[in-house]
Amino acid sequence: MQISLKRINALFDPGSFVDHHPDEKSHFICGEGSVNSVKTFLVMNRGQDCEFRGSGQWHTARQIVRTVTQAQNDGAPLIYIQDQTGGVGSFDTTKVLSRDMSKLLLSPSGMGRVSASLAELAETNLLVSAILGPTSGPLALPLMLADLVLMTEKGALCMGRPDMVKAMLAQESDLYSLGGTDVHSKGSGSVQLVFEDEGNLFRCLKKMINDIFKGSSPNAREYEDPDPTDFEKLIPSNHRVPYDIHDLLYSFIDKSSLTEISPQFAQEVLTGYASIKGNLTTIIANNPRYNGGIIHRKSASKMVKMINIAAKIKTPIIFVADVPGFMIGREAERTGIFSAAAELFRSHIQCKVPKLLLVARKAYTGGVYAMCGPGFDPVAVLAYPHAQIGVFSPDTMNKVLSTFDEDARSTMQGLTEEIENPELLKINGLITDVIKIESTRNQVIKYLFPAK
Repeated sequence: MQISLKRINALFDPGSFVDHHPDEKSHFICGEGSVNSVKTFLVMNRGQDCEFRGSGQWHTARQIVRTVTQAQNDGAPLIYIQDQTGGVGSFDTTKVLSRDMSKLLLSPSGMGRVSASLAELAETNLLVSAILGPTSGPLALPLMLADLVLMTEKGALCMGRPDMVKAMLAQESDLYSLGGTDVHSKGSGSVQLVFEDEGNLFRCLKKMINDIFKGSSPNAREYEDPDPTDFEKLIPSNHRVPYDIHDLLYSFIDKSSLTEISPQFAQEVLTGYASIKGNLTTIIANNPRYNGGIIHRKSASKMVKMINIAAKIKTPIIFVADVPGFMIGREAERTGIFSAAAELFRSHIQCKVPKLLLVARKAYTGGVYAMCGPGFDPVAVLAYPHAQIGVFSPDTMNKVLSTFDEDARSTMQGLTEEIENPELLKINGLITDVIKIESTRNQVIKYLFPAK
């Protein structure tokens, strides 16, 4: 059995896949079927089942655009799968040369149109890429338009092939040092999930399609309550002591329901989705275990991607805040922290799903807004009894008190009382409510799913 057929059988429901171009020979298979009964479109290169043919590229571009357009019109998700073309062996970059290269590059219906059509689809539909083998340059670019990029440990992704890097930069490299799993899942963040093999990748992909498109249906899915926990031990009272936000999340989301997105990238923020009493919910949470939960450029970018996915699949978002704010200092300024913050704020406004802010332990200065605080229209702002919310932390306030005159110190002392007492903020109408940690599950349902 051809490897491409095995992959179709592994991904789609039995007998459901229809090839849009069964009689046309090209490097790709384009079609549609159902994945766990969810209508899903596929663009997949044939991998080892075919050798590269220059003349085949022109047919490939037209076929991909047709299928992408149909998926967009149907409002269905599309999966784009890329593998090394040709037999198993070294990545022979000379095989991509063809007489049609100028035409493919410059024709309005060439490979540029493939990327443009995928970019158009990604504005409205869920787009998932799966990288099963090495790929680079023009073949790799369309994959990066996806909301979610999945890759096996055999996969590699680079803008310029090793031979081009050597010719243009005089640098020795290989595909995996340029764009292997560690590079893109931990360093660049371009790949969201990594798998040992394609079997595990396809199983996860099927589960994701099921979770996203069935979990957001009007009827909540089956679920298990979280395991019993000692709520008093979840969050250290000392605001400087790190802890893992996973433990808090596991105390109120459904058991085994969390799927993390980019778990190895910018770990100071956790992004993903879970269910709460069967209702699909996007999760964005600061994680004080890493870098104190402070927001860097990369973590802001990670948050934006998750917010954009939530907007597309129309799932509400809970923001769990334990954040000192945005990173400051020379390095932060050089790496574009302002631009990252601006992009994050824009994503909040563009995302029209219900959003809830829960302050677990602290939220200071711009970190309040980063986590969709007041002004960005959250349905509620909740805080635990010992949470601190304000422009500065009490420690910072105390450090600068000595530099102020007596009237200013009196004002600062009043602000410190508010920062340390969320009940005062509630009385003054600045937050919605102060809740007990053990009531989180019911409170989230109350505000994010009021009709349930």
